[in-house]
Amino acid sequence: MTKRRPWPLQSCESFLCALALALLAFLVPSSVEAYPSFARHVGRDCGYCHTAFPKLNDTGRTYLANGYRFEAEGEWKDVKDLQSIPVSFEVEVEGLYDNIKNGGDWSEASDLKVEEAEVISGGAFGRQGRVTALLSVAVEQANDGSFDTVIPKAFFQVNDLFGPAGSGRLNLRAGIDEVGLPFFRPTSTPISNAMFAETLIGAIGASERLIEVNGSFMSEGNRILSHRYRAGVVREPVESDNKLKGFYASWAATVDEYLSFGAIFRAGEESETGRDISYQRYALAAEVETGPFILTAAYLRSKREGSVSDGDDFLLEALYFIKRFTLGARYETADFEGSEAARSQTFMARYDIMSNSFVQFEYRHREDPDTVAGGGELEDKARLIFTALF
Repeated sequence: MTKRRPWPLQSCESFLCALALALLAFLVPSSVEAYPSFARHVGRDCGYCHTAFPKLNDTGRTYLANGYRFEAEGEWKDVKDLQSIPVSFEVEVEGLYDNIKNGGDWSEASDLKVEEAEVISGGAFGRQGRVTALLSVAVEQANDGSFDTVIPKAFFQVNDLFGPAGSGRLNLRAGIDEVGLPFFRPTSTPISNAMFAETLIGAIGASERLIEVNGSFMSEGNRILSHRYRAGVVREPVESDNKLKGFYASWAATVDEYLSFGAIFRAGEESETGRDISYQRYALAAEVETGPFILTAAYLRSKREGSVSDGDDFLLEALYFIKRFTLGARYETADFEGSEAARSQTFMARYDIMSNSFVQFEYRHREDPDTVAGGGELEDKARLIFTALF
């Protein structure tokens, strides 16, 4: 259900870890009003960068790509002295119902849990934002009732190695972050159900340890084109002690803030049955925003040493926004050689109670005859999610 696959730190035996995070968030100055805290920095509400949290519009993608800075507006180019700790807080409570068929037998389960309590701190620092840093710490409840403390994101970036200050033409980043496109990432959509694109194909990924160069630039003519690129190495789960076995590169462009397209290439090694095998992964994706609709389509391909593991994935997602409501649907199919295709259909509806809190219902139906996704042959899962952001 959770979109992230974070890096475990330790296991908590009680709710004290979540309580400590909550106290930390509420003890900071009262000016911490929105999630993310970047909204306070730029003097706008979250809707300035997000179509519907966490979906970024092109303004938000520019802010993200430039190291949490805007170049065009002079009053935001220079980073002010911090008047308060730049901290945001999120808590998510989830009610769930599962009906799963495995080996011909059906099983039902229901539960209520604190899915996540998370503290995020970071931003651009220095008079011209030459350094960007971000740290996210979360406590998540597992199905068995235990709690894990995890770090979904933690990175340090040196900005403007080339080009004018604030432009973000060439930057250097190291730490834990996502691999993907600005509009097509594991955590870039209001639909919380994990994608086959991440879990099976692996062309995109969350909470990956990496070192990369990245940047953005704009070209203007009859059309305004925003270009964004990334390239780097990533730590892989391999048997050898040489862990930096992965490479990735991506490029994306947005035309007049309504049409986006891009590509990802990944290559490296990973462990399988006690040995290291090589892989190559590709992704092509496009997104169009027209009125209250956003449509996203992606094709992904995974090739591994030995053709048996080769697989294709096709994803189509539609989002509709009207006032306080967000409606969404996603269809995805993953087809591996020698196995029947796995298909997943997800539907969601969200109502914004306030600007910083919402309730969301999500239903997923999955057909996976050969259980390539690691679950049941048939699955019906329903989630009722309450989220508050501060």
